[in-house]
Amino acid sequence: MVAGGSAPWRRSRRTGGLTGACLALALTFLCAWPVAAQEPRPVSLSAASFDGPEGIELRFAWRFRAGDDPAWAEPGLDDAAWEPVRPAMAGERPPGGWSGVGWFRRHLQLAPDVRGREVSLRIASPGEATVFLNGERLSREGASAAALETAFPRHEAWIARLPVGETAVLAVRYVLPVSTARRSPPEGVGFLLTLDRPGVRPASTSPWRIGLEGAAVSVPLFVTLLHLALFAFDRRARENLYYAGQMAISAVLILREFRASLVPGLLERELLDRWGSGLPALASLFGLLTYYTVRMRPFPRSARPLLAAGVVLFGAAYVWDPAAEHGWIVYFAAVVLEVVRLERRGRVVPREGMGFYLAGMAVFGVAIALQVMVIWGWIESVAGLRTVFVLGALGSAIGMSLFLARTLGQTRLLEAENERKGRELERARELQLSMLPTELPSATGLDVAAVTAPAAEVGGDYYDFRRDGEGLLVAFGDATGHGLASGLVVTAVKALFVSVPVDGPLPRLLTACDRALGAMRLRNVHMCLALARITRDEAVLVSAAMPPALVHRAASDVVDELGAGGLPLGSRLRPSWEERRTRLGPGDTLLLASDGFPELVGEDERVLGFLGAAEAFRLAARAADARGVVAGLQSSAAAWRGARAPDDDMTFVVVRVRR
Repeated sequence: MVAGGSAPWRRSRRTGGLTGACLALALTFLCAWPVAAQEPRPVSLSAASFDGPEGIELRFAWRFRAGDDPAWAEPGLDDAAWEPVRPAMAGERPPGGWSGVGWFRRHLQLAPDVRGREVSLRIASPGEATVFLNGERLSREGASAAALETAFPRHEAWIARLPVGETAVLAVRYVLPVSTARRSPPEGVGFLLTLDRPGVRPASTSPWRIGLEGAAVSVPLFVTLLHLALFAFDRRARENLYYAGQMAISAVLILREFRASLVPGLLERELLDRWGSGLPALASLFGLLTYYTVRMRPFPRSARPLLAAGVVLFGAAYVWDPAAEHGWIVYFAAVVLEVVRLERRGRVVPREGMGFYLAGMAVFGVAIALQVMVIWGWIESVAGLRTVFVLGALGSAIGMSLFLARTLGQTRLLEAENERKGRELERARELQLSMLPTELPSATGLDVAAVTAPAAEVGGDYYDFRRDGEGLLVAFGDATGHGLASGLVVTAVKALFVSVPVDGPLPRLLTACDRALGAMRLRNVHMCLALARITRDEAVLVSAAMPPALVHRAASDVVDELGAGGLPLGSRLRPSWEERRTRLGPGDTLLLASDGFPELVGEDERVLGFLGAAEAFRLAARAADARGVVAGLQSSAAAWRGARAPDDDMTFVVVRVRR
């Protein structure tokens, strides 16, 4: 059910959802698999089964019955109704509790290459355990009072010969007084039976091999800490958190595999093995989460059923042995199919170094496939190594590390580029600010104040003054956009403004600026510009797409608009502009404000608007001088904006007629 890259989007999403739903149904059926008459299933013994460093630990559930009857050792006994109970009763007791004595039975399926062969049996138990093979007693182990205080003391091995038939039955009569069981820790009740080749001593691993196995555990632990630290510094990079979980679980699984040489106590080995039953499925789940986070925006529809199936299987592994033994294999295969389907579909997020990550995943997938072949007996080993998945975990760590290095390297290059651009923008900002007047002019009967606050490194707002007889010629403009391009346009307008004649008609001055900017052929950059000739008696204004000027009448406390509209400078059109005039009286105030003021957005997403700007100006105009008016306008803008950052440049030029 793999959807190709050319399939329609809707079809791919449906296919992914159907795949996940079928997987969830299959896993549910697996976890509800009815227990057959001889479940737990017979232990399959072959010559290859003894290749591991620990031999064969019969740690999964046996058939248990409380009480004591010598006939319960007979191989032909029907024990289908007996309760499945783990022999090392770590953290649990049989149904009804521990009565002091009980029998355990485990069926064996013998391959031809082990029938009639000798095996070594070791039993560890803080109690009295008598072992029977096909009804024949092999050993009788009684624990001393001191041994009863120690969980799972180790005993010597016995040699026994397996039957020549296809099946055999191991039975253990286990005795531990109730009073002693109550004094012992929960982990100190039960036994652990191990089969091995004759003459093999447990934990006889050479130092160099112990070092290699310890390194195999240490590498994923180091990778776990590394990615946890990366996630702590950047909480948005959730792939680091998920991959840290995958590597932490891999470290535990590797330790579980090498427990014979790295974990000295039998009790600790049993607990590690038991509580690690669901970890293979959980590792696949975290690996899938890592892939989704790295490659998908957003997660596909198939993610929910797949992730839910992983959680269900993780819990089921502690309830049913089939889920622990083979359920994770089904789930891992489903994860591989999901990754292949999504990669073939092609709707993935491209990222630098992704080839390293996918290569690491491929190595891990191949290693798990080989490990499954070893588990199922299809192959004995890979280059003499039976624990193949360790190589997959290390390959995955290498691939993820290379991906991380490539990503960090690219990030560093981007940071260096941003630093370079930042330095250039800073120089451009200094140049653009140098275009603004360093000192405000003085004119007979006029009080002048001005301020600009760019929203970016380089603002597009511009104002300038020139003396015009007893009055002032004011230029007030706004280049479209922000940044370096707008700063360059402002620089060009500054050069034009200081070079044109002061006494000419204002429309003619705008036309000259328009032609000069048009000749520069700047794409997608235009200049909105207003020119005003102001005396104590009159204001004349011409506007090229600038907001209207506002005039506050001191006598009536009313705000009027003056001039608006027109096309911006620098376009291919040849527009004409009209002059607008108004009389001024003592105390009247004229405001030129860029569109960043009326378009100011507050924290509640409301826009100030032209009416709001006019009202703020009316209130600010009550100040004693032009500088006070500017301060009042800034206070009103800050109060409206709140904690929200400005979206546009904001510039005020205030000219008041002295009384």
